[in-house]
Amino acid sequence: MLRTTALIILSFLTWQAAAGNFDFLPAQSGAEKEFRAMMESGDFKHAALAWGNSFGSTAFGQSQDGTAVWAYLLYQNGLPYTGLQTLIQFTQPKQLNPSLVKLWTIELKNSPLIQKSYVITTGGWKSIVFNDSFTIKIRSKVDVARQFAYAQKIAADNPNQRTRVLWQIANQAPQFNDVDSALKALKLIKESGQTLIGSDLVTMTQARVLYQKGELDAALNTYQQIPKSSDLWLDAVEERAWTHLRKEDYDKALGVTTTALTPVFASLATPETFFLSNLMSLRTCDYKRLFETSEVFKTRQRQRLQDMQELASKGSNRLTGTLLARFEKNGVSVASAGPDVGALPHGIFRDQQFVHAIETRRILLSEITAAGTLFEDAKVLGGNREFDAILSQNKIKAERLKQLATQRASKMAQTDLKEYRVILNKMHILEAEVIERLHLDDNLKGERSKLSKNEPTNSDTLVFPYTTAEVWMDELDNYEARVKDCPTLKGASL
Repeated sequence: MLRTTALIILSFLTWQAAAGNFDFLPAQSGAEKEFRAMMESGDFKHAALAWGNSFGSTAFGQSQDGTAVWAYLLYQNGLPYTGLQTLIQFTQPKQLNPSLVKLWTIELKNSPLIQKSYVITTGGWKSIVFNDSFTIKIRSKVDVARQFAYAQKIAADNPNQRTRVLWQIANQAPQFNDVDSALKALKLIKESGQTLIGSDLVTMTQARVLYQKGELDAALNTYQQIPKSSDLWLDAVEERAWTHLRKEDYDKALGVTTTALTPVFASLATPETFFLSNLMSLRTCDYKRLFETSEVFKTRQRQRLQDMQELASKGSNRLTGTLLARFEKNGVSVASAGPDVGALPHGIFRDQQFVHAIETRRILLSEITAAGTLFEDAKVLGGNREFDAILSQNKIKAERLKQLATQRASKMAQTDLKEYRVILNKMHILEAEVIERLHLDDNLKGERSKLSKNEPTNSDTLVFPYTTAEVWMDELDNYEARVKDCPTLKGASL
């Protein structure tokens, strides 16, 4: 969803803006004339280096127009976050030269930092681009209708802001079973051309709403649209298994669950996936598989449980420092975490607070590098105070964002521990039920239905005995199973 921020950094570092008209700039002295020539030719780097000597202490430099020009220079020199913050905090469009307003209007509407709300517009700038990530409380269909009407009033050239409203409808309306409104909102989001929310997350949400509505076949078809390259794919696999189980299609449920629990995904499988497998084993009286899955759960989840306990209590664990460093370099994703993904709470890759903190820190770290280069280059011209201040401020902000990210990770670890407790209790109940059944009929005197011969479903299908010892990647999500039903318990009595 937010991994495109990596492209934001690269695009700003290599940005070369087209030359523009800067007639509003003072051009009385030689230094001022030279500065204007740099701006009009698009030589923004040398203009930034010359700013202190040309306008740093002048009336123009201290004015709102001067502040907006300085912000523009930062924006074009690898410091987009700092430039936008400077513009929005210290200027108002009504107080600026119309040429500057026109210049910044184009940049604000095109800036990924604005569109994704890394920098929030305030004051008069909200009239140009309104991107406040506000929260709406929707409790009834009346609220839903009101928010649909509000979304419709948002300008068509601001699809991301309209999406912010529709997304909240899509997520809150199902809470009081208004699934039709949620599906309508998701359809509008898909058609809007927005860039705020990843298409995979929109599709995943649509599948969940269809599941809630009871349209299980439609939900399955929608889950299938999540590609294997998506961070959401394994979640989609698990939820497809739940959907098959709800349909009492145990063959398909087992096939999908086999994919979710394959050793390839050992570090990604959640406790609920193991519970799902055991619940299905209970439904089909496959008691041997149930106890085997419980043992696999203990083996695979032991280290992850320790990591969550340490992260929840201490705010870090054996791998958080390494993982945060990877995220700062490559962005927040399962791929960046690699085989150490199990040391982090499940769902952290889609948590807005965590991702926002890390991605903003990434931007600031990039800007610290850019400001450091400008700081050294400015020494030649006898001025570097502006960049020295930026370096100090951004280092403080970046460190604060790291603290916020670790605090959020720790809080999410606490949530994971609660999930562990709930799932463990459920799995113990299932095991107790099996023991009770075995006690009631120790010989399992009933009979299961007989399966037909295990033949390929088509000429392109090969049949192998299933084994967990070796997994071929092209097998994943292609397992088919045949499940016997439960034997009839004979002679059972209390």
